[in-house]
Amino acid sequence: MPNVGVMETADAPLAGRRIGITADRKGAEQAELFRRRGADVVHGPTMVTVDLSAEEPLRQATAALVAHPPDYLVVTTGMGLRLWLEAAAGWGAGAELGAALAGTAIFARGAKAASAVRRAGLEVAWRAPGETMDEVVDHLTAEVSGVTRRPRVALQLFEPGDHPSTEALRALAGELVEVPVYRWKLPDDVGPARALIDATVAGRLDAVTFTSQPAVRHLVRIASESGRAGELLAALNGPVLAACIGPVCAAAATEVGIEHPVWPEPPRLPAMARQVTEHLLAGATAKS
Repeated sequence: MPNVGVMETADAPLAGRRIGITADRKGAEQAELFRRRGADVVHGPTMVTVDLSAEEPLRQATAALVAHPPDYLVVTTGMGLRLWLEAAAGWGAGAELGAALAGTAIFARGAKAASAVRRAGLEVAWRAPGETMDEVVDHLTAEVSGVTRRPRVALQLFEPGDHPSTEALRALAGELVEVPVYRWKLPDDVGPARALIDATVAGRLDAVTFTSQPAVRHLVRIASESGRAGELLAALNGPVLAACIGPVCAAAATEVGIEHPVWPEPPRLPAMARQVTEHLLAGATAKS
């Protein structure tokens, strides 16, 4: 791992350090935060976000909710709600969708989701304090306990086809309307991600950052395909800091075998950059 030594300055506290970034969206913004602190950046995106807002399943789900508004709406991401409302407006159904959701109890998975709900002129009935889908499921379970009619629930999909909370909500609801706004896939070119894995395993990085659950899982998947998952996890559990954007992302890191991921409060990019800086400088101080 690079030795910062005398290169550390107040203006460039990460001079001589190298940070690996796995994000696709806002990867450039994140890289700039670290470069301003003096770090070199290795960008190896592990995922691509596929916009589904022009697809027929979203149009059909929207029409169903306009015709029969849900009792509950679970908003999992701010981006997802924004894309959905923009798509509905483009179809000429924006006002109708807004009216349908005005009387709905809206649960927000986290701060960004809650903020997007309010910006849309809607009210947040409840927000998950830990920003997890387990909390959403538990809260809805308590809400519907003892009721005779199981509710109609709309879910802006958090991780289409792959998140256990979807089936848990389906079991609670009389009907679950899935709202597919986007999904994730591996990049067409995984070469940059493999280069990031090589640099991590070789100890040429000081930290690797993750801003979503799929980013974590895809990195390990790409490493597995080249037989390097064990080496990658050993590095992330050893000299290389694994930094996540928040507790949900960190939970995915733990699930794949990263033992001690760190995350900031609040879960935002600037806070994550500050936390990474503090951890690396604290480590350098401890070694001196």
